[in-house]
Amino acid sequence: MDFTRREFLAGVAAAAGGSFSRHAFAQADAGGSGAADASAQLRQRSVVFMSDLHVGKLWAEQKFKTDRSYDYINETVRRLVRDILSLKEPPSHAFILGDISLCYGEERDYEIARELLSPLEQAGVKIVATAGNHDRRGPMARILGDWTGGGCVPGRFASITHLADCDVILLDSLKEPDPDAEDNSAGRGGCELGEAQAAWLEGILASAKRPALVCAHHTAWALGINKATVKSPRVCGFLHGHNHSWQENILYSSYARKTMIRMLGIPSMGMDRDIGFAVVRQFPDRLELAQVERDYYFPVKTPAEERLPLWNCLVKERHGRRVSFPFEKLA
Repeated sequence: MDFTRREFLAGVAAAAGGSFSRHAFAQADAGGSGAADASAQLRQRSVVFMSDLHVGKLWAEQKFKTDRSYDYINETVRRLVRDILSLKEPPSHAFILGDISLCYGEERDYEIARELLSPLEQAGVKIVATAGNHDRRGPMARILGDWTGGGCVPGRFASITHLADCDVILLDSLKEPDPDAEDNSAGRGGCELGEAQAAWLEGILASAKRPALVCAHHTAWALGINKATVKSPRVCGFLHGHNHSWQENILYSSYARKTMIRMLGIPSMGMDRDIGFAVVRQFPDRLELAQVERDYYFPVKTPAEERLPLWNCLVKERHGRRVSFPFEKLA
């Protein structure tokens, strides 16, 4: 069975009130084996990307206080998880591009993340996660170790997931702060791949036989791998988080070579600025990403009567945008 672009977009289109259709699940429940087969094929073709969950304890309970209360985040993430489960095309995987912890990489933050995302696992969605600059690998590994890949690079949450028509390469760009520094809180460190992970990525790109989407918490520019990803004949695009905003950019190999790929920043699942996630659908010759914009606010969520008019404009303008990642490119 072949599913068209129109059907894909219908699966991510939301009504003004913000709810997604449960039509596909209802069909699968009521329609017998044919509907079940269709649902299985849909699941193989659709995945979700999310980033910057920033979940954690209530502000009053935090060991290290953030500069303002973000007590609304957990419920926002819970609501977006329900949105994901209501998609017409249920995803096979949910990829998390880091910053799961609210701010300081506390163990309780990861326990809360597991609780909030457990409905995805219960629905058969496989979760694959990497770290961001507000995470710490020790607590994250203890609580969410089964989400962090197969140990492709020792000491890093790097992984490769084989989907129906492409591979997703998830990089760990966290540079943990110096434990002996005066201020060693998570979020204060920089970003880096490290020699071992950089060598692993180089080997993967050199031997790749299938199209690949490379992802990390930080941008390809920040990691210094923009040219390497563009020059690989198999890399079709680069996704990142960190900036809490929908950001479309183009990576070029050089002025002399007509080779380029898209680099796209996805929003936060709950903290500030663009609030939402990305739905990626696989086709034989490309990936298509649909933006799901659920809200916008900065620096914090406010009551409806205090919302700036521009916030509503941004939500309306950005929700439902499409971005294509062609598999074929000039080498």
